[in-house]
Parts: sequence; C-alpha cells; structure tokens
Amino acid sequence: MYLAIPILAALLFGQVSDVAGVPGALAEARDLQTNGKLDKARDIYERVLLLRPQDSEAQDGMSLTSEQLALHERAAGHMDIAFNILVRAQRAEPDNPRILLDLGILEDEIMLYLEAAKTLEHLETLGAVDPNTYYALARTDLHLGRLEPAEEQMKRYLKVRPDDASAHYGLGKIYLQGVQFSKAETEFRRSIEIQPKQSESYYELGQALLDQNEFEASMAQYQKTLERDPQHGGALAGMGIAYFKLKQYDEARKWLVKATLASPDYQPGHYYLGLTLGRLGDASASRRELDLATQLAAKDNKEAATRITILNPEAQP
Repeated sequence: MYLAIPILAALLFGQVSDVAGVPGALAEARDLQTNGKLDKARDIYERVLLLRPQDSEAQDGMSLTSEQLALHERAAGHMDIAFNILVRAQRAEPDNPRILLDLGILEDEIMLYLEAAKTLEHLETLGAVDPNTYYALARTDLHLGRLEPAEEQMKRYLKVRPDDASAHYGLGKIYLQGVQFSKAETEFRRSIEIQPKQSESYYELGQALLDQNEFEASMAQYQKTLERDPQHGGALAGMGIAYFKLKQYDEARKWLVKATLASPDYQPGHYYLGLTLGRLGDASASRRELDLATQLAAKDNKEAATRITILNPEAQP
C-alpha cells in the first residue's frame, strides 16, 4: 500500500495519468526533446515507464535525454548532478546498457570504485557487451589494485580495438603497477607508435625506465614529455629523481624545485627535494620538505581510506 503512494502521486501530478494517455504523452516528450527541453522530456518518459516499463520508445527517450543531461552537467564540472541524473535513470531502467556504461564510467571518475565495479560487472552479465565496458572495467580494476582482472579486461578490449593508443597506455599502467617493467615499456612504446603527439606515454615510459635504473634513458623520455607539456609535474620530478640517483645533486635540486612549483601536491617531488637538500647540507630546508612530504602522504592515505560507496537518496524519480 505505502509503496504505491509515490507512484500514484507521480501519475496524478504528471503529464500522463493512465495508459490511454501514453501516446499523447510520448508525442509531447518527442516535441520537448526536439526543442532541447531535455529535463521536461525526461520527466515524461519516466512517467510513461511507470505505466509501461517495457515501452521501447520511453526507454530510449529516458536513456538518451538522461545521457545528454548528464553530459551537459559533467562538462560544466557538476559531477554530483551528473551522477544523480544517471542514478535516477538507472533506477527507472535497471538494465539499460547505455545508462549502466555511463554511470559506471562516472562512478570510476569520481572515485566510487566499488560502485563502478558493481555497475560495470552487472552490465557485463547482460550480454552483447560494448567493448568500452571492458576498457572501463580495466580502469576500475586498476584503481582497486586488482591487476590480473584489469589486465584481462584491457586485453579483451584490445582484441576488438588493437590500434587504440589509450588502451596500450592503460595496459602499460597495469604492468607498471605490477612491477612488470619490460611489458610496461613495450605497451608505452606501442602507444607512442600509434599516437606520437601525446605526453603521458612518454612520461610513463620514463617511469618504467627509471624503475629499471636506466637514468639517462628515462630523462630522454621526460624531456619529450616536457617538450609537449613544460609544466608536467611528474616529468619535472622524474628529471630531478634521475639526477638524484646519479648523485648530481645541484641538477636534482633545480628540477625538483620546478616540480614542486608546478605540482605543489605531488608528494615524491617534495620527498626527493628534501633528500637532495640534505645531501647539499641544508638541514632545515631538508626537514621542511620531508615534513611536507609526510603530510601529503598522510593526506593521500586518508583520502584513499575514506573513499566509500554512496547512493544519493535525493536522486529519486
């Protein structure tokens, strides 16, 4: 009895009150959608679905208008509003592939990794999987530290789209996190081969080489990154770390100061700057940088520990 009250209210106070009114309501929704009044069109499609859950036009209209509304809010930086729009759409259409994919990708982007995994894994069970689902799941599994499933999903994606530079980059990141440096290097080089005009694969290739103590080679890749992005904090820090490892402390300091100015919250930059200043005999400055590095590490750990799943109750239809 009580569960029926919100549905009854939605029908009584909306544009459609019974099954007989559905054709007219859909016609109105189409007109609103054509004229860019997406939120009003979405509301009508949603009400139709309360009466006819399997109505294909209402399903398509609900998913398309919700997707467009969410994209608009996302582009404006309103991630929470975009999230609420997609959650509302998913409640209206629990098994709609487009909505599930959009929602899973957004959940990953706002660091709701467990929710993203649930959403995308549910999408996988529905069959006829969009290859982008494999890509999205690979990213989410990587963020959760599930490296073997992440590798499997990215390889599944690459079987369908072998020339996707971003996917080779992503697989390289998975290998790099798994300390498989040679495989990581191969994937980053493949990504660069497909798409030379970029910066991140050069940077990550530098990281893979640095981790293998190939300091000169790593610096060559950082330089390529900086040619494309002079304020790339990671590459600036990488240059400094490489010089530190080579015991060229004056050069290390120069690059690490640049890194901390370009990316003040990048913990490794402050950490290695602290170590470098200590080697150069500046004990007080060294301590300040090391203390700041400790604070940033604690902040990062706290944020990682407090990433919890949420389901916004205000996203009700």
